[in-house]
Amino acid sequence: MARRSRIDKYEPINWHEIFQKIDSDGDGYILRSELKKYLLNTPVSEVPLSDDMVDSMLYHVDYNNDGYINLQEFYGLVNVPVDAGTRSIVQRTLVATAFSIAPRSQVSHGDRHYIAQYSCCPPPLLIPLLCTAEVGIFVYYAVTMGDIGPYSPIPWSSPLIYDPYRRLELWRFISYMFLHAGYVHLLSNVMVALFVGIPLEMVHRWWRLLILYVAGVLAGSLAASMFDPHSYLVGASGGCYALIAAHLANIIINWSEMPFNWARLLVLVTMMATDIGVFTYMTLTKADSRVSYVAHLAGFCAGLLVGMVTLRNLREHRWEIILKWTGLAVFLCLITAAIVIQIVFPDLVGLYPPMPKKLIVENITGVGM
Repeated sequence: MARRSRIDKYEPINWHEIFQKIDSDGDGYILRSELKKYLLNTPVSEVPLSDDMVDSMLYHVDYNNDGYINLQEFYGLVNVPVDAGTRSIVQRTLVATAFSIAPRSQVSHGDRHYIAQYSCCPPPLLIPLLCTAEVGIFVYYAVTMGDIGPYSPIPWSSPLIYDPYRRLELWRFISYMFLHAGYVHLLSNVMVALFVGIPLEMVHRWWRLLILYVAGVLAGSLAASMFDPHSYLVGASGGCYALIAAHLANIIINWSEMPFNWARLLVLVTMMATDIGVFTYMTLTKADSRVSYVAHLAGFCAGLLVGMVTLRNLREHRWEIILKWTGLAVFLCLITAAIVIQIVFPDLVGLYPPMPKKLIVENITGVGM
């Protein structure tokens, strides 16, 4: 019996399985500080490992010194170059740790898993290029029209502006995003796009952000043309609100991997509550506002619905798959309904004839922040 017990004690250990048990969230990394704590606090010998010894071992096996132990580095720890007695203690401690630790919070690993997706190669170019184009076009019209101010110039005759009389020029439903009614309007949109869009682009890549941005802009113009059919439209706020909503979608689909998820959610809720509050105030007081809040709302809804599909899901669950495809279906149905109304039932929302001979400028709705 004693001989059998000795054989059992030294039969081969599946170190990959041990690693997976310690890495309870399965992201392929063990936080070095946590592993140190486990090695020090798991008693398997009358001669416990010392703090300095554990620090030294972990330092030498954490080859890239990123604070995390991956599987390759874990194998290095199993075969750490120390005396046989110490190595045996380390190995027995790792086994004991794997089978004794309780399920842990995924926050530290989740942060690592999400943050690891940030990349500057290729660098984020889409959002900076869009902002550069918007600034360049604003400067062009400011110079050619000889006017610049907080709420001017307004390029009424620009081929880019959304003109309710020229709805057959389909590009206007998107190209209006390059125009802005004054530098206040421009700066607010550019700042939101840069601070919100660049982090998303670094994780989710430019083409996903392009789909989101265009979806928000298109949804904004279609909604504004239906609920405010006689107004001109300028500004990129539909796209900016789509980016803001995409952050909410990002939090939803990557909740466990998202660092500071509750803080991010609180910021988004505060922003939404502020915009809703201003809209409610303007409506109740019947104040004359040139801001199209319906375009804000449409852009936000587009970003939320499309964002769940286009953004990368780092850890996909069944309910998330159902939610994202349901969201896409809802978005496509709303866009289709808006297009059908524009083409087949324009009188239903009081749209102008698509291309009258004589154009009369009535007003302009600046889609501002």
